[in-house]
Amino acid sequence: MKENLKKILEILSKSKGPVKGKELAEYLGVSRQAIVQYISILKTQNYKVVSTRDGYILEDSSGKIRKMVAVKHSIDDIYNELVSIVNAGGTVVNVIVEHPLYGEITGRLDISTMDDVSKFIALMESTHARPLLELSGGIHIHTIETPDKDTMKKVLEAISDYLIKEVHI
Repeated sequence: MKENLKKILEILSKSKGPVKGKELAEYLGVSRQAIVQYISILKTQNYKVVSTRDGYILEDSSGKIRKMVAVKHSIDDIYNELVSIVNAGGTVVNVIVEHPLYGEITGRLDISTMDDVSKFIALMESTHARPLLELSGGIHIHTIETPDKDTMKKVLEAISDYLIKEVHI
């Protein structure tokens, strides 16, 4: 088991993108359920393995800037918001909404390219899935990641129309 955990970490650390659980299972000669178990073990050992719709990634935000921003817009503005962030050099790591019954609900996005934006919009349309912002009247939080502070500033300027302005108390 220990050897498989090391191999998974090695594969994820060398990968340029998400790695599907099925691929890991085939490579290691184990079941898909074994991969789920291994990933759970790695998470409990504080490895930042993230499950995305496209597979697993080993998160490494070293040297990158992360900021959570509160925004509000309609479903019709999703494409423009994502394009604005990506074109300014940012990555939309996730979306978070506050639900009155379940509390905080987080959806992993990892959108950093125009191709990612297109895939997300196409998936939303083809599955008829409703975006999380519909649960909260359009109000939601994104974690944005950029390579540096200047890029973060550009991203925030690009989405300024959607930002919920900060109120200091």
